[in-house]
Amino acid sequence: METPYGEIPEKLVKDMTVQEMHDYLKARYRRRSVLKGAGVLGLAAAAGPLFWRQSSASASTASAPQWIAYGSDPTRQMYVSWSAGTAGGATPSVPRPQVRWGLDSGYGRTEHAAFSGTVPVPAISGEPAEDTVYSNALLTGLRPDTTYHYSVSNDGVNWSPDTRFTTAAAGATDFRFTMVGDEATSDESSLPIAQVIAALRPRFNVVVGDLSYAGNGSGYYTNGVPTDASDFGPASWDDYLGIVGPVAAQSIPWQVGVGNHEMEPLDNFGYVGFTTRFPQAYAPQSVTGSPVVKAFTYGNVAVIQLDGNDLSAELSDNNGYTEGKQTAWLARRLAEYRSPWSGIDFIVVGFHNCVFCTNTTHGSDGGIRTVWQSLFDRYQVDLVVSGHVHAYERSYPIRGGDVTKVVPSGGTVRPETDGTTYICAGGGGQGLYTGWYGTTGGGDPANASGPALVWEWTGSDTADGGTGTAEDIPDTVTDYSAYRRANWSFIVLDVQAPRFPGGETSVLVRAIDPTQNSSGITSIASPAVMDSVSLVRRSDFFG
Repeated sequence: METPYGEIPEKLVKDMTVQEMHDYLKARYRRRSVLKGAGVLGLAAAAGPLFWRQSSASASTASAPQWIAYGSDPTRQMYVSWSAGTAGGATPSVPRPQVRWGLDSGYGRTEHAAFSGTVPVPAISGEPAEDTVYSNALLTGLRPDTTYHYSVSNDGVNWSPDTRFTTAAAGATDFRFTMVGDEATSDESSLPIAQVIAALRPRFNVVVGDLSYAGNGSGYYTNGVPTDASDFGPASWDDYLGIVGPVAAQSIPWQVGVGNHEMEPLDNFGYVGFTTRFPQAYAPQSVTGSPVVKAFTYGNVAVIQLDGNDLSAELSDNNGYTEGKQTAWLARRLAEYRSPWSGIDFIVVGFHNCVFCTNTTHGSDGGIRTVWQSLFDRYQVDLVVSGHVHAYERSYPIRGGDVTKVVPSGGTVRPETDGTTYICAGGGGQGLYTGWYGTTGGGDPANASGPALVWEWTGSDTADGGTGTAEDIPDTVTDYSAYRRANWSFIVLDVQAPRFPGGETSVLVRAIDPTQNSSGITSIASPAVMDSVSLVRRSDFFG
């Protein structure tokens, strides 16, 4: 029997109650909370025979989980992806992967997969097999702000349950999106975070790197060539997609970016596994030097997703690999978005490594700060969101390396004059980092002596990479922390469009704090707002 959460052998089904089915799946897939969020998120009822869908599909033709992402035009394109099989097992047969879709559950259109296959694994001694088949199709010709039904199949006979997504709205509009990093695969934290995100019904979710932790984060390369596979576990991707897919990512565009743990012992700078699993509207690698960089717009907001590994001083596996192309592309995109009549008011930049962070683990990355902060200043970037540090922290607005204004929780920043706000949103599910240096305006007090630290090269930090050796040294920028807390959390951003041409527009940024203890999230029913800030601008949107 195929269920939305895995396969139960047919020989067992006839003698199992619904509760026994639940217990079997819970044990087999290590998903202790597999049904916990069903009522909150409007999923199928977890009690009674209608929860299960009897199917003649074999394990080779079952399709689950599913996840989606915007195409190059979010109003008219959507990538649909799904997987079959599991890493380390026998490669399943996927004879006719396809998607059927339409305005209702009658569908009416069918799109065959543009790609279906396993992750290309180079021959490295000790590397485990990758036996999961990933399929995807790009749906085009969609209508803006329209809900579509879809279902996927590996054989054209057995289909997944009906699922829905909504395309982006055209023009300036009020909307909500979320951002998070460092998700991992914990039933006690990762799954509840995904459930709360889904319950808030964002139009899309941006992930700022470190998704499954299949890779160990560094040390797989010698001079940019994969040479080692120790601690590489591709089965973690099955766990990750099995968590975020059923509760969120199959209906909410999951706009994912890379962190250091996405650098796997694979080809194309370690990213071929990532790009195989996550087809997205990446900018051409010939232009950016990177296979994982992209930008998209929704209403009057532009979102740019970068690869911080290119400039990181702390973790240097891919340092300088784009040879300055990514930074040059970033400068051009920022100039485009800030040009008159661009229709863009707010620019949000996301990447993994923190620019300003007072946590004792990782802290700030001066390799990135030195190169990109001047661009953020020049083009008045409103918000920079990172992860890497498994906690939450917001900075006061910063320009030219200096704090321009003390903005408490609930306050307002005007980025045109005040500068850029930097947020670490690394509380997506991985184990928390609880140590802090120095002063803060709110939240966790310091529990370590000394100033905050920053990773910098002893030679130079340039768009082509750093020179010399990397050192973790006292930061000369101080007293920038507005609020910080070591907890599982994420941020939700509510955009209010201008009510008339040239009027004010705003983004309310709130840090969401589900009920939790040191072992995990204990309730997803009434998450609290632990910190907030409003970003306000005079609108340039006339579209």
